[in-house]
Amino acid sequence: MIQAKALRRVPRMPAMWTEALGIGIGTWAAGLGVVAAAQRRLIFKPPVRVRRLPPGPAAGGFRIEPLTLRVAPGVTLEGWRSLPLDGLAPRATLLYFGGRGENAAWAPHMSGYLHGWSVLAFNYRGFGASLGRATEAVVCADALRIHDHCIGDAPAAIMGRSLGTAVAIRLAAAVPAQALVLVSPFDSLGAIAAANPLLAPGVPLLRHRFDTRAQAPQVRCPTLVLLARGDRRVPRRHSLALLQRLGTAAQLVEIDGQTHRSLPRSVVAQQAIAAFLAPD
Repeated sequence: MIQAKALRRVPRMPAMWTEALGIGIGTWAAGLGVVAAAQRRLIFKPPVRVRRLPPGPAAGGFRIEPLTLRVAPGVTLEGWRSLPLDGLAPRATLLYFGGRGENAAWAPHMSGYLHGWSVLAFNYRGFGASLGRATEAVVCADALRIHDHCIGDAPAAIMGRSLGTAVAIRLAAAVPAQALVLVSPFDSLGAIAAANPLLAPGVPLLRHRFDTRAQAPQVRCPTLVLLARGDRRVPRRHSLALLQRLGTAAQLVEIDGQTHRSLPRSVVAQQAIAAFLAPD
């Protein structure tokens, strides 16, 4: 006679645990939906303050003039440009694009480190006194308008920080540039989100991806990449992944004692930018 073995009874998860797990998953999914719906406001977070740059050795050699640029009907951008006080034409212009939640008003003060250079910067739509609403497509289109209107055929370098590095790369791939400076760059917002288990399921919902992996190989000008060893916002591997895709050999400088926020306004970073752009 064959005796049937008694089936081992699998313990059931207590109803309270099952309910808690369901609530947790539902809350996570709802939170992911809220983030997806609010992504434009999260990515293009308006600045709340203007940060300052320590005065450079040429701090007394330039003036800053305010600018406005009409980029669409009813939409003007707030900007600034530094010019040498001696009345001579600038040696070249550095066109700057800021990061998330950054007011770019500080950028023209980089002329204190870049003697004889003009530094040009505009706030994105919805930042500072700039009108309109920013999106990925809009800020990249505005960057080209700024270049065409304010730079034209004049010698210029392009610089971007964090979110602005994606804008700077696309512009450098589309127009002639003497040089490119990337501060805390990344390959793609989607790639960063995909590496996070909590955010990865929401990647298909991401509308503003700032993926520069296709444009990076088209960059042919000399490039400087600045990273902060204390950066907790942009993982280093995503900066290096972008660097490997650039169509030119880039100079990499990693700076100790700085964070994602403080890096561009550190004296060491400004000295590195000056040595790269204006070595004499």
